[in-house]
Amino acid sequence: MKGLISQLQEQEGFSESERTIANFLLANFRMLPGMSTRQLAKETFTSSAAIVRFSQKLGFGGYTEFRVKFLADMMQYMERPHGEELAMTDRDSVHSILDKVTSISIDALKETRSMLEPGDFVRALAILNKSAHVDFYAMDNNLDIANMAASGFIMANKCSTVHPAMTMQYLQATGAPKDHVAFFISRTGENRMLLDIAHLLKLRGNPIMLLTASPQSSLAAQADVVFPVATVKSMEELGPRVFLLGAKYVMDILFAVLMTRVDYHSARQKEQWLGKHFYY
Repeated sequence: MKGLISQLQEQEGFSESERTIANFLLANFRMLPGMSTRQLAKETFTSSAAIVRFSQKLGFGGYTEFRVKFLADMMQYMERPHGEELAMTDRDSVHSILDKVTSISIDALKETRSMLEPGDFVRALAILNKSAHVDFYAMDNNLDIANMAASGFIMANKCSTVHPAMTMQYLQATGAPKDHVAFFISRTGENRMLLDIAHLLKLRGNPIMLLTASPQSSLAAQADVVFPVATVKSMEELGPRVFLLGAKYVMDILFAVLMTRVDYHSARQKEQWLGKHFYY
């Protein structure tokens, strides 16, 4: 999902008047706090109705809601612009790379937080409470997130299964009981094998949850609950790693939500037993 500033800069699908509004906003954002729709319309040679439609096209209820979000994002952008400034080159020092990777990671977490809806966690909790088991479906590096989540779910009294082999994941789906919930992790949401598994589970009536950087993807269309995660699209080599960071963040939130429903003494007994028999 593109950020608001990126949408205004790229102007994909914008009409001529919308480009005029976007260019004015980016160049004169400091004037915006005290500017009404009528004043903005006058400056951009448009109309108040056009300003409202422009705000709604970007996903906001109206101009006021858009203005608050735009100004907040613009302040962050001015402090640390996204894009080429954060791209690593052979001219970067270790210190520079350290700062850039830190900036990318912080921005990704902030963007992920802005994309998350509390209601999605409430729906996920309701599904998990009705489910006896969590079956994970993921590939490659995303299996690391699945294994991490599975270990946390066990602490929250929710058993899980993570099969590294895709063949086993197919077999798991063909025999999944109705009280098993499927949890998919896919950055693109377009993996053909995962889509086949999701389609099968949908036909069987198993609930599906998804962690993805593409909430409008084919896999998201199959899911009952979608957790969107920010990624870096302009730097493909770093994108998967940033996605893993955001995915772990979402799993940590889900784990924390689950733990609030677990008996405290039971959780403490588990921790004490692990501390006694295992050393980390």
